[in-house]
Amino acid sequence: MKRYILGSMVLIMFIAGCSGTYMKNYVQPQGVASEARHLAVLPLVNLTNTPNAGRMVSDLLSTELYSSTKFDLMESTEMLKRVKGEEDDLEFVMEDVVAQKIGNKLGVDTVVFGSVSEYQYKRGVNQSPTVGINLKMIDVSSGNVLWASSSSKSGGCFFGCTESLNSVAQETLAEMVESMSVTPAQ
Repeated sequence: MKRYILGSMVLIMFIAGCSGTYMKNYVQPQGVASEARHLAVLPLVNLTNTPNAGRMVSDLLSTELYSSTKFDLMESTEMLKRVKGEEDDLEFVMEDVVAQKIGNKLGVDTVVFGSVSEYQYKRGVNQSPTVGINLKMIDVSSGNVLWASSSSKSGGCFFGCTESLNSVAQETLAEMVESMSVTPAQ
């Protein structure tokens, strides 16, 4: 009987410590044709207490877009060099109008921007890595939203897991980028 109770407790603790994800997506009705788009990923706004979380996640996003899509990505160093000294602070691009204006200056037809709202190890029994990412893709010429996604994800499990904050962010971005190719049901 004691083994049964002990086994049940371990199972409950394991289940309670597993990861959780919540994601919401929007894709324009025609989908997003990545082959025909020249894209710039703007630095994401860091809304966390973790220094440079926006830049780290922006770099991970660029890597995911390079590996999983056919977008013609503008290299981030080139993008930063072109807009250096402009009045619009790239670290705080949260509005479509500002992103559209920067996209015009860069000569791209598509811009991805957004924020990192969570990037930390949550304190508790298992120090779970937790990320929250909000992204929006707009067409520079029209200002129309082509795709938007918000995701929150916690990783880890109760005993012996070595999942890192970076790997949870990479998994989250992979799921978000994959949602771009899903054409909504009519």
